Amino acid sequence: MPIPAGVVAPLLLVAVLVLSAVAKWKEPGSTQSAITLLRLPRFLQNRTIARALPIGEGVLALAMLAPWSPLVKVAAIAAGALFVTYAVIVARALTFDPRPSCGCFGRIGDQRIVPKTLVRNILLVAAAAVFAWFAFADQTVPATLLSMGSTGWAWLAMGTLLAAIGVLVLGGSATAAHSHPHPQPSPDDSAFSMTPVSPDGVEDDEEYIRGPIPQALLLDPQGEPHTLTEMARQRAQLLIFMNCYCGSTHQAFRSAQQWRDRLPQIDVRMVFSGVPVMQSTGDVDTVGSWTDHASLTWQKLELRQSPSALLLGADGLLAGGPVSGNEELDAFLEEIGEALAEAPMPEDGPASDAQVTSEVVQTH
Repeated sequence: MPIPAGVVAPLLLVAVLVLSAVAKWKEPGSTQSAITLLRLPRFLQNRTIARALPIGEGVLALAMLAPWSPLVKVAAIAAGALFVTYAVIVARALTFDPRPSCGCFGRIGDQRIVPKTLVRNILLVAAAAVFAWFAFADQTVPATLLSMGSTGWAWLAMGTLLAAIGVLVLGGSATAAHSHPHPQPSPDDSAFSMTPVSPDGVEDDEEYIRGPIPQALLLDPQGEPHTLTEMARQRAQLLIFMNCYCGSTHQAFRSAQQWRDRLPQIDVRMVFSGVPVMQSTGDVDTVGSWTDHASLTWQKLELRQSPSALLLGADGLLAGGPVSGNEELDAFLEEIGEALAEAPMPEDGPASDAQVTSEVVQTH
């Protein structure tokens, strides 16, 4: 007997729920951050909800696989309500500016809120509708699977294999999907273009062309405003932006803390964009972090992923970046470290700002 079409929907939804539950359970802080960034009601923005959500998804997945028809019908109703709710949340988030942009649900795949995200959720709603038809036809997953012959099991195995290959080949990584190494010029700021152009008019992606530091503000730890130009006037500034409290943020903080002492020639600033400064934890000290009110500077720089980083030169020009994602950030820090290692500190103090800027720019 071939595999019945109706049983595919619950199996697909169970796989999605289990994957989602595992990702959320591993990083409850990321889930709580996503709830905040998606602007859900305040009573949901706590760690208890973040811990309960993956448990609920896991219980629902088990209920969908139950051999008892009444329980399966209840699970079908719950699954439909859950996936419709998720789709509505995503549709609403598409209207946000900026949209949530970090991998807050376990950093699996591309977690940006884009139209493709809504399409994916609508397809899951459709699968939930098929599951409801399956359940209210008094069918269950165990009974259906037991009734399949060898041909049905072969088709199921082949479908599972093809789905896994599709995820591996087409899914990509969050870092690759979010990578946006150079901001593009906005209509009112054509000077802020870091895409080099050769004399014949062809863009050169290899050479880093420095642009002026854009006019934008950040708030220091005391809440006082400073323009980016003012910040870089005395010393080169490495700014690391983040807009959530997920695992990527913790990793970025740890990397910055390790490099801060190794880069005494520049100031390393952690900037929370559009969200309050995260509370310090055992391995992450957030004291001294700066803030980007309403994500205005994030939008000005056209950043795409948390974390993102760029280097401001003391000469009023951008000296490197923006780069996005933890892997790109670590590579960026390595490049800066290598460049400054070639400019040894003189006996009377740190290298000059002009020397720092010159050495770093040569790596880009």
